[in-house]
Parts: sequence; structure tokens; C-alpha cells
Amino acid sequence: MSETEKAQMAQNRIARGRIKASLTRLESSFAELNTKNEISIRLFRLDNLFKEFEGLDSTLSLEESELEEFEKSYFNLNAKFKDKLDELKVLNLSRTTKIL
Repeated sequence: MSETEKAQMAQNRIARGRIKASLTRLESSFAELNTKNEISIRLFRLDNLFKEFEGLDSTLSLEESELEEFEKSYFNLNAKFKDKLDELKVLNLSRTTKIL
């Protein structure tokens, strides 16, 4: 492996670490989200993070792959966001019904 390839792999590991940090920030801010728009924006960001991570992870060896771990976190958080969106829809529907 050339020095250039080694340097590129090191940069990919660093970028992958930044994406994992972004995922952690999304997880940490979950409880603070209260509106449909906030959650939708985070879901969009989460999907983009997954695509970026998947691309970077594919450039590394199987031994270095962290895709399985990242997928678990991604799917867990994605489900939590969608469940919260559903809860908001139910709350809004019940408010609308009470007004009528």
C-alpha cells in the first residue's frame, strides 16, 4: 500500500469518526425535539450521515469496518424519531378532535 493510500485511509477513518460524533449529538438531542419540523430535519440529517458513513466504511478493510455497529445505532434512532413523529400526529389529531 502506498503512502498516499495510507494517508487517504487515515483521513477516511477520521471522517468516519466525525460522522459517529454527529450521530451521538443527534441521539443526545432527541429528548429536546418537540416539533414535526425539528424531527424531520434530524431524520434527513440522519439519513445523510448513514450514506456518508457507509461510503467511508466501504473504503476500509473488513477488520476495520464499523458498519454493523453504526447500523444498529442508525436504525434505533431512526425508529425513535419516527415514533416521536407518530406521537405528535396523535396529539395533534386529539387536539383537533377536542376543538370540534
